[in-house]
Amino acid sequence: MGMQMRKLAENDLRAMIAAGTEMAQDMVRSDVKMDESHVMWALLCEAADVSSRAFTAPPRTGFPAKSAMPDAPDDVSYWHLMMAYIKGEVEDAPSEVSAKPIPSSQQIDRATFVLDVWHGYALSRKGAKSRLKKAVYLKACGVRDRSVCAATGLSKQALHAAKKEAMRDMWEAIRRY
Repeated sequence: MGMQMRKLAENDLRAMIAAGTEMAQDMVRSDVKMDESHVMWALLCEAADVSSRAFTAPPRTGFPAKSAMPDAPDDVSYWHLMMAYIKGEVEDAPSEVSAKPIPSSQQIDRATFVLDVWHGYALSRKGAKSRLKKAVYLKACGVRDRSVCAATGLSKQALHAAKKEAMRDMWEAIRRY
């Protein structure tokens, strides 16, 4: 708990909650009254997105890193295609690069803090490997409810109840400090 308290003290909670409120206003439907669970949900969704962009996974073992064929599609970059278009070797201009932007340092700090709170407090009484916790995180990553329910065996009502409970746990952990 000491490390959690230090991390809480190091972060600017007001700025984090203000950013979460702004994101939640974009996410919440117009007929729903926004509360702290919506703010925490917006922060968790952002943390899941930022962590997937900022902390890339190591390469999978057992698969070749590059194709054995020269001039294979994985060896051709956007700039190779652009140079071929400029030289007239290709008739169609390459499409825009669709890579997601690199998150800012504030987003990375906020995501690290939110994920620490997530792992330390959300649904903690259910166990570290709770399927409820996995289901809520999958939903935060953008997986559809139907797919989450099929993968975890939860009903849609149980998934939404677990989401509300997890967000309430995270809010209480932050509010205490």
